[in-house]
Amino acid sequence: MKFKSLTPLRILLCLGILLLLSITSVQAKFYQTNSPPIEIKQGWQYHWGDSPQNEYGFPLWALETPQSLDWKPLTLPGKLSPPASEKIFWLTVALPEGQWTFPSLYFRGIPHLLEVYFQEELIYIFDELDDRDRLKEKEGEFPIVPLGSNFQNKNIFIKVYINNNLPIPLGVNGILTIGNKPDLIKSLVLGDSIKIALGLLFIFCGILPIAIAILKKTFNIYLSFGFVSLLIGLYTITPTEIVRLLFNYQVSWTYIHHGAFHLLPVSICLFFEHLFGMGRLAIPRRLWQIHLFYAILALILAGNGVITWTNAVYPTQILGIISAIALIAIAARKSLGGRQEAKIFTCGFSLFLLAIVHDIVVYISPINIGNIQLYYWGMLAFLLCLVFILERRFTEAQNYLKAYNLASNRFIPHEFVNFLGKKSIIDIELGDRIHQEMTVLFSDIRSFTSISENMTPEQNFDFLNAYLHQVSPVIREHRGFIDKYIGDAIMALFYHSPENGIEAAIAMQNQVKLFNQDSHSKGYPNIQIGIGLHCGNLMLGTVGEKQRMDTTVIADAVNLASRLETATKQYGASILMSEQTLNRLPNAHKYAYRFLGQILVKGKKEPIRIYEIYEADLPQLKAFKTETKLLFEKAVNLGDRGHTDEAREILQTLQAKNPEDNAVQLLLFRLDINTSRLG
Repeated sequence: MKFKSLTPLRILLCLGILLLLSITSVQAKFYQTNSPPIEIKQGWQYHWGDSPQNEYGFPLWALETPQSLDWKPLTLPGKLSPPASEKIFWLTVALPEGQWTFPSLYFRGIPHLLEVYFQEELIYIFDELDDRDRLKEKEGEFPIVPLGSNFQNKNIFIKVYINNNLPIPLGVNGILTIGNKPDLIKSLVLGDSIKIALGLLFIFCGILPIAIAILKKTFNIYLSFGFVSLLIGLYTITPTEIVRLLFNYQVSWTYIHHGAFHLLPVSICLFFEHLFGMGRLAIPRRLWQIHLFYAILALILAGNGVITWTNAVYPTQILGIISAIALIAIAARKSLGGRQEAKIFTCGFSLFLLAIVHDIVVYISPINIGNIQLYYWGMLAFLLCLVFILERRFTEAQNYLKAYNLASNRFIPHEFVNFLGKKSIIDIELGDRIHQEMTVLFSDIRSFTSISENMTPEQNFDFLNAYLHQVSPVIREHRGFIDKYIGDAIMALFYHSPENGIEAAIAMQNQVKLFNQDSHSKGYPNIQIGIGLHCGNLMLGTVGEKQRMDTTVIADAVNLASRLETATKQYGASILMSEQTLNRLPNAHKYAYRFLGQILVKGKKEPIRIYEIYEADLPQLKAFKTETKLLFEKAVNLGDRGHTDEAREILQTLQAKNPEDNAVQLLLFRLDINTSRLG
């Protein structure tokens, strides 16, 4: 159903209403010339039945002074219990004296008001009856009616329809007021201000999660909460006079108001299902399906006049009470099981129902017990409880996500995720990759197979985890990250500077010394590790298939670093690096290193120049290597150029001085092999 477009006059009227909310001191001085509005509480009389009419169809009671005994006195606010056979009754009251520039009447607090007569004229029609004496479906009329200047002490006559013979509350939701028209309009606006504010708040709280759920395509608890809040907001705001005046009292608002009423139980049951699940008997789902079926049926039947909107409400109320009892019972049972959210839901929903019960009791009570409506505040309390539940869910989801990210970082380093330009592991897709220059570090425990054969599987895991716990942190401390563990081997990457990789390798060797001191007291053998380092270009990315992916590094630099680590066993060195890595060190002179010669790596046509870093060697051996560095490198260069005898002589001299230099022994062995081949 489409609304008519807003006319400029109607927009100006709304702006005028808003302007009345901010009355200035000048306006206040102007209104001081008028008497304040007066609520007419005294002097009321009522008469059961309908008035006879004259030949012109005008009610005779509106032409006479109410002096007969059939007119009974009444004080507002109050309630009347109608006779069973009556469908109409009349009210009358004399208008008080007052000085008003624009005297007007503000009709409120009289349910099912039909007609108003004053000074032998019909001045106002609110509700109307059809041919079968039933109320027509209409939105009503603007409740403020202007009067002439000569109105003091003259009676006004009001014809009222009796609906369902229930006690009639008069003046409970406001009392007929006479005053200056601008003051009455201001009173109307202020009277609706709380409902407007609450309604807009509810609508905003509904639209926001609905929009987020649609944008993220997650039709879950946030979407159902959004519908609960939106429907509560529409139900709250649609009966207000401001909204109806703004849209010229179109009947469309009846559809919206009653549609929100009938669909509200659907959204609450759906939210309950999303919050706590269907349960074994799927009661919440059955309830919202029943409510949805009847909501559609009620809107069709009432919209086509088959039944009245009022009669269409009763089944929803009955079903709503049954659903409320069922949901509270389920929530109470879950709260007894320790579910905090169930306790919050039970508390909020109970407050909501208590507010409804209060308003129903006030409405149907035969005596006046107050006119305070708690329904809207009950809705606010219930909605705040739902918001609190969602906030708990959101916090739990955030905490779970943080824990998940921390857990995932143990398997996939966050640096790897960052390099791929992703916020979290969730965003990584198959085939993501990036090209980057890094320093690759490979380490391995020498002869670990032999060591592990003397341990049980449990001891193997405990020993290996203890070792990794000792050496792994220093990699992160030197701005690197561990790409993977390969048994007892470690592959790490350093993306800032090769210097970080060198310092991490030295620190790892020092940590092994500390580990050996501690593990020896537990009966474990001492271990040695070899470390290979190479700096070069590599490709980081993901490989696999949709159901199983893994991160990997593909590059020649990785293979070369692994070969250098293997070569540490042959040279008896703790750390080996390529010349390419050495050339990228900004301050290579601060490290203790020496040239070991060239090796031919599998897959490479040209030999690779390699260097030993002996910074972590024992002090005596480190001092010897530093002292003999130039002589040692001379021997290496002589051997590479084929001057075998001269190289052998130097190396033999070095071996005699310190037999613990394993690299000297290896080079002598190679010279002997080369000599025997030539011989």
